Amino acid sequence: MHITLVVEDDLSEVVAKRLIGEYLSMAEIYEVFVAGGSIKKYIPGLNQRARFLGPVLALADLDRPLSCPAVLVQELTSELLKDPNLLIRIAVLEIESWILADREAIAGWLGVATNVVSRNPESLDDPKRTLVQIAGRSRNRRLREAIAPIRVLGTNRTGPNYNETLARFVTGHWKPEAARRNAPSLDRAIARIAELAST
Repeated sequence: MHITLVVEDDLSEVVAKRLIGEYLSMAEIYEVFVAGGSIKKYIPGLNQRARFLGPVLALADLDRPLSCPAVLVQELTSELLKDPNLLIRIAVLEIESWILADREAIAGWLGVATNVVSRNPESLDDPKRTLVQIAGRSRNRRLREAIAPIRVLGTNRTGPNYNETLARFVTGHWKPEAARRNAPSLDRAIARIAELAST
């Protein structure tokens, strides 16, 4: 099986590849598109690709508090007849909530107490900011300086090696099975990806 990945940013790409490797190990990633923001303009072309070339996994952030993943999927596909091979999964609110959902792994990796990490990361107003704040308390100076911004600059939302550092965590330490228990949107995404294995 060949699968196409479509993601909004580099960190989402790493998470998507981890999920494919974990739950659809026989699949070969055919191509990866990094949208650099909203994937909406790509949806019609992706729907065509899904129809003729096989499964497409599109991973997007919800971004808007109090919104609903199903409503966003409807917005993205309202102007077309969606092909069953087009899987659109939504991280609530951001991909960072899925990363934080493996509480023990992220706390241990950063060297902070597990109770610092929310049991319900999808309820956070700004999961990325929360992750950066937790990293700012890390006893590991290398991780702290990579993920959290240098305070004197003031305007940076993340540290200089945010994506690269968290990518290493996702690849080597993050456990989707543990994370899905604390992130319903991740649980739904994993279930849908796993269904492809039986098709």
